[in-house]
Amino acid sequence: MKKRIRSGIAAIIFTNIKGKKKYLLLKRKLYWTGWEWLKGGRKKHESELRCLHREIIEETRKNPGEYSIKKTRYTLNFLYQKPFVHDFQLWDGAKNRVYLVKFNNPNIRLDKDEHSAYKWTARQEALKKITHDDQRKIFKKVA
Repeated sequence: MKKRIRSGIAAIIFTNIKGKKKYLLLKRKLYWTGWEWLKGGRKKHESELRCLHREIIEETRKNPGEYSIKKTRYTLNFLYQKPFVHDFQLWDGAKNRVYLVKFNNPNIRLDKDEHSAYKWTARQEALKKITHDDQRKIFKKVA
């Protein structure tokens, strides 16, 4: 049976705090627990860029103009541990285009539905905290 793969976006978000580059990690609480970067699935007829803007607004409350975007050549591909139902469809995995996003300032308002906490970290700390190896590998190449 062909795998049903959900298309989406993933964003490695960074900012400068006291002259040092810091990366945003989100502590996941919905469906699994651990540290990740921002990611989300595309809605029907939604472009990647529109999806990215929507997810940034939903998960951090940042609006366009408060950040800049760079598209990378990487995709974050993974299979779910068990099929996942979203928007009335059954999905086996996801394929997320990876973006690098620079926030103008570190102030965010966390969406508490999906994440329980957030943290701005240095690169080395982020590499230690990121829960999944596939995210860690791409982070090493992009960040």
